Amino acid sequence: MAYPTPPRSKRAVKQAGKAIANKLATTADIELVDQWRASHGYVINTFQAWLKYHLKKSGVEAEFAQRLKRRKTVEEKLQRITPEGNPLISDITSMQDFAGCRLIFNSIEDIRIFRRHLHDPKTLRNVNHKSKHSFEKYDYMENPKKTGYRGIHDIFLHFPRAHIRGDEKSKPWQGLLVEIQYRTRVQHAWATALEISDLIDGKHTKFEFGDGSRARFFSVASELIARKHENIVRAYSDTSYSELVRELEELGILERLKALRKADPELKLKKHNVLNIYMGMRGEPLLEAYNYSNAFKAIEMANKLESDLYSINAVYVRADNPVQLRSAYRNYFNDPVDFVNLLS
Repeated sequence: MAYPTPPRSKRAVKQAGKAIANKLATTADIELVDQWRASHGYVINTFQAWLKYHLKKSGVEAEFAQRLKRRKTVEEKLQRITPEGNPLISDITSMQDFAGCRLIFNSIEDIRIFRRHLHDPKTLRNVNHKSKHSFEKYDYMENPKKTGYRGIHDIFLHFPRAHIRGDEKSKPWQGLLVEIQYRTRVQHAWATALEISDLIDGKHTKFEFGDGSRARFFSVASELIARKHENIVRAYSDTSYSELVRELEELGILERLKALRKADPELKLKKHNVLNIYMGMRGEPLLEAYNYSNAFKAIEMANKLESDLYSINAVYVRADNPVQLRSAYRNYFNDPVDFVNLLS
């Protein structure tokens, strides 16, 4: 199967990204950026095999899924301005999460064990992939974001090894970035609920652009869940557990999440899927899924849906286990049940 190759000129991609950021993009600019985005499908394929192999070797259990960043999300991110008035992204080729892998573990200790295994020199000796940052840089469990987000991220530079000496077929994709997210089930439940709430209300709290009672609710909820279910205190150290509970109840946002329904349990999911949230006739968000035999066809369909006026969110996701896919991308199924149960 042929994956899209990155554009030959990285400089041209940067210029096209700036044009989109300034809302001056031509059709050629958009197509160039989209080619850059779609080329990361090859990276996803490489890393899903590598990570699954080492999950088995480490003996740690985790749910696993991957996704290619949506075209709309890329364009929105390029055009987003921070509260200080600066562009959120100044160089599109430096965006670290076009290719994303998500692993959901049973405990914080399991995450620590697996990451130590993955970063062990003996493990890295057999591949050419390189970590882009220090081991502790994106540890949001020890240092949660102000939104309440917890987890750990790794950014790797993709350098696939040739199966045959001298074979340079993979050369165009060398050096592309992939983001690996590690979360516990508890942390994932919180992150999913926030994404669902952002999607329904048209907010960007997950990017730290939220304020007021809604942002406060998720920040407090994150600390409460961490104290109750993971026995750690990392925020609001001067505030007691009972005081946080009282504030959460006063904010009153939990009831809205309780009212959400899960998607049709009969929705068919396979290895290569496109999940599309679209606006129904009565203005309600609905979900549909498309299945394909390979990534190339799925990415094409996701691109097509993103141009549909009724589509709110369309994305290509891959998972060998449909049950794991549902769990890893609960936000697409409007399923905040775990989060609600944890708080209740």
